[in-house]
Amino acid sequence: SMEKFWISGGLAALFILGGCGVTADLPDSNPGEAGVALVLPTAAALAPTLALAGPVMTLTPIPTTSATSDLPPTNTPAASPAPTTAPLAAPIDRSCPDPEPVKPDYNRFHLGEVAWPEPRQGVPGERLWLDKPLPGGGRFLINAQYPYGYDAMGSYLLHNGVDSAAPMATPLLAVGDGTVVVAQKDQESLFGWHCDWYGQLVVIELDQRWQGQPVFALYGHVLNIAVAVGDRVAAGEQIAEVGFGGAAIVPHLHFELRVGENRFDATRNPMLWIRPPETRGIIAGRLLDPTGRPWQGVWLKAVSLTDADTEYVTWTYLDDPRHLANPDEILAENFVFSDLLPGKYRLYIQVQEINYQADVEVRGGEISAVEVITGPFVPPEPESGSGG
Repeated sequence: SMEKFWISGGLAALFILGGCGVTADLPDSNPGEAGVALVLPTAAALAPTLALAGPVMTLTPIPTTSATSDLPPTNTPAASPAPTTAPLAAPIDRSCPDPEPVKPDYNRFHLGEVAWPEPRQGVPGERLWLDKPLPGGGRFLINAQYPYGYDAMGSYLLHNGVDSAAPMATPLLAVGDGTVVVAQKDQESLFGWHCDWYGQLVVIELDQRWQGQPVFALYGHVLNIAVAVGDRVAAGEQIAEVGFGGAAIVPHLHFELRVGENRFDATRNPMLWIRPPETRGIIAGRLLDPTGRPWQGVWLKAVSLTDADTEYVTWTYLDDPRHLANPDEILAENFVFSDLLPGKYRLYIQVQEINYQADVEVRGGEISAVEVITGPFVPPEPESGSGG
């Protein structure tokens, strides 16, 4: 089976990148031309349509936590702590695990065991300060069926990055000023789930920090690496080309954003960092129960209130023993819609056969935040046995 093939450590096909038809870059001169066919497949193709016949709860969006218009230029590094006062990080074990880790089971429509972090209103912290890692002035389209924090409906490992289909040898660009800290094959070094996960990879430690922590941009499955460890790179400079290798047999970019340490479990959702054009916006949301516990693997749909044919889908973050998906320290989100046309949207969510709605306005070049609190968890009724 496909899953057995994946666990064996061989090459794993990315079915969406082979069949979703997205491209690395699309012209963005006419925002009105971008219907659902250019952004995501229709929701009905991915999950049952919500009937919305049951109880409906309408919730008020919480305000966005930062105004992107106030962000500093991406080439202005934040002040870094002096080397004499910065704590020394423990060395990261890069040896290949033996045996290789086994893919865990992920539970969808599952309530997390502990409360999710709370948003931190008023805390300083810039985002959306990274350039696109692919050339062109249009949108950075990602793999819609395999977003950050999801497992493609059980087909793959929980995704701790984003994928973008692009032709072989497409230039890959530095998303910000920084220093190259990794530029190599990973057959004998652990940077991912197991060795030979990326094939070849480049990692840049960015000059700008996040709340005093280092930030690392990782490019996976690359070919023709054009930089070496220790090189200084500027935003927009070519560092490699789109390729394949490791866990990918289809050319595409796998992009990660790691905070604090260059570790596989230190990622954040890159779509909260890559600057969208002014004709696109982002929703960062929270789906919780009344005790603050997160709903995991829940399907959500966002439908435009001005154009019913424009709709988007995503899923809430899953979790596993290694906690590969992490929320933003300020937004504390557990789902993200990216690359949305500006305007008013209605979110449709169904949890335990109850339907919920939340209205939110998307603004170009910004992040809008929304929180949805469901009803209490209802334990399933035990199945009646025949006895005997």
